[in-house]
Amino acid sequence: MKRRKKLENDAPPIGGRLLTLREAADVLRLSTRTVREYVQRGEVEGRIIGGRWRFRRADLDAFFANAPRNWDFVGKSDHGD
Repeated sequence: MKRRKKLENDAPPIGGRLLTLREAADVLRLSTRTVREYVQRGEVEGRIIGGRWRFRRADLDAFFANAPRNWDFVGKSDHGD
């Protein structure tokens, strides 16, 4: 049996299982539409594999860790809140 030689630039193993779009949205407590928007803006890392979105839990955790503590909604409503 041949063993594959590890290359220096090999990506780290995925670890655990990949999450679906629905599961990723559940983890972040967002809608699937909002998660897709974050992916399109490059704020959440995701891949289409086999025609379906897949996410690593580590990427979702990183998104949460890097999110601002207070979202700025100025200009989103006329309530002045």
